[in-house]
Amino acid sequence: MALLLQRIFDGLFNGAIYASLALALVTIYRSTGLVNFAQGELATFCGYIALVLATPVSPGLAGGDWASWLPGHPWPTPLAVLGAILIGMCLGALIERFVFRDVGARSSELAAVNLTIGLLILLSGITTQVWGTNGRRFPELFPAGPDDFVGVGGARLRFTTLGVWATLLVVLALLNLIMRKTKIGLAFRAVTSDRQSAALAGVPVGPTLMTGWAVAAGLGALAASLVATVVILEPFTMLKLLIYALAAATLGGLDSPKGAIIGGLVVAQAQTLVPGYLGLPSELAVVAAVVVLIIVLFVRPAGLYGTKRVERV
Repeated sequence: MALLLQRIFDGLFNGAIYASLALALVTIYRSTGLVNFAQGELATFCGYIALVLATPVSPGLAGGDWASWLPGHPWPTPLAVLGAILIGMCLGALIERFVFRDVGARSSELAAVNLTIGLLILLSGITTQVWGTNGRRFPELFPAGPDDFVGVGGARLRFTTLGVWATLLVVLALLNLIMRKTKIGLAFRAVTSDRQSAALAGVPVGPTLMTGWAVAAGLGALAASLVATVVILEPFTMLKLLIYALAAATLGGLDSPKGAIIGGLVVAQAQTLVPGYLGLPSELAVVAAVVVLIIVLFVRPAGLYGTKRVERV
C-alpha cells in the first residue's frame, strides 16, 4: 500500500508540471485556434531568464552582467520567477505581433503550425548558444529538504508537490475567472470560433491574439521554473515534457483549462503506475500515456472536456 501511495504522490508532481504546460497550450489554442509546438522551448528560454535573475553574477552564466544593473540583483527566487513570467509575456506578445499575425492573415493553419516548429528550432538554438548544454541547478521555490514532507500511510508527500499544486490551482482559478468573467475571455472564444465574424462584430482580433500569446508564454515560464526546482535545467528540459503536455491537453480537450489539469493528472498517473506494475522499462513509460490517450479519444474525439465542433452544411 505504501508503494502504491508513493507512486501516486510521485505522479502528482509530474501531473502538475504537465498540466501547467498543457494550460499554456490550451490558452494559445483558445485565443488563436493554433497548437504551438514551440511552447516548450519558449518556456525553457524563460526558465533561464529566471535563473539569471536569481543567480549572482558568474562568468559561467551568460546574462549576469546586464542583470546586475537591476536593483537588488540577485533577486529572491519567487521574485525572479515573477520577472521571468513578465519577460516571457512580453516576448510572447512580440512573437505574435511581428511573426505570426501576418502569417495568420495570409496563410493556412498548417503554415502557422510549421512556423511554430521553426520557432522551436530557433529558440532551441539560441538557448544552447547563449547558455550552453550543461545542466544547471535552479534555486528552490519550496522547502525541499530531507524532512520536508507529510507522511501518509508510509508514503512521503513532498512539500514541493504541495507547493506546485497550490500554485497551479491559483493560476487555474485566475485563468478561469479571466475566461468566464471578462471581455477578453469572451473575445478569446469569439476569435477561436470564427476570426472573421469576430472582427466584423467589433472584437479587436489583433490585441486578443497578442494577449493569448502573452498569457501562454507567462504560463510556460511558470512551468519551466517549477520543474527546474526539481530537475536540472538544460536546453531540452521542456521539450521532453512537451510530449506529455500535448497528450494532457489533447486528452482533456484543447479548449478546456480544466481538461488540461485532469489530462495532466491522468497522463502522469498512467506514466507512473502502469510501467511500475507491468514491469515495463522507464523508457517505455510514454507508451502508457499514449494508450490512455487513444482509448479516451476513441470514445470522446474532442477530449474529456473539449467542445464538440458543430458544422453547418
